[in-house]
Amino acid sequence: MTNKKKNNSKKDSVKNKNIEIKTLSKEIKDLNDKNIKLLAEFDNFQRRTLDEKEKMRKFQNLDVARDLLPAIDDLNRVVEFDQIDSNNLMHEAIKMLQSKMQNILSKHSINCFDSLDTKFDPNLHEALLEQNSDSFKKGKIMEEYEKGYKYHDKIIRHAKVVVSKGKSE
Repeated sequence: MTNKKKNNSKKDSVKNKNIEIKTLSKEIKDLNDKNIKLLAEFDNFQRRTLDEKEKMRKFQNLDVARDLLPAIDDLNRVVEFDQIDSNNLMHEAIKMLQSKMQNILSKHSINCFDSLDTKFDPNLHEALLEQNSDSFKKGKIMEEYEKGYKYHDKIIRHAKVVVSKGKSE
């Protein structure tokens, strides 16, 4: 073999190795990019899973609270009942029980909201009736049959209300 052929052969070999190095470098870069994307996807998956678990934990007892609300309403009605005042000890016992129930609900971030004399909001209220009223403006709540309750910012029961039509004509 001549020197020229040997030099060409060496050049071709170096050229082939450079091409191979570039190809392998590109493959490594692609694999690194793919690895980074998979790690990011996995981090997102972990975060979403933790968020879902937290939501489930946060709202798992909501059904129990919803089931308790009618009993609490009855307790509130008993406290407001006029004839029970004659038995002072009974009245005090019921008020104490009412207070304890409200404290338990508050402890678990369940709170009632007042609707009387506020503007009707379908996100918070359920209108049972609409009546004429000389003392309430149109769209104002004039009576509340059942209190509404929120769990944090989520409505767990709409307030059942009577809405004013305004002055009768």
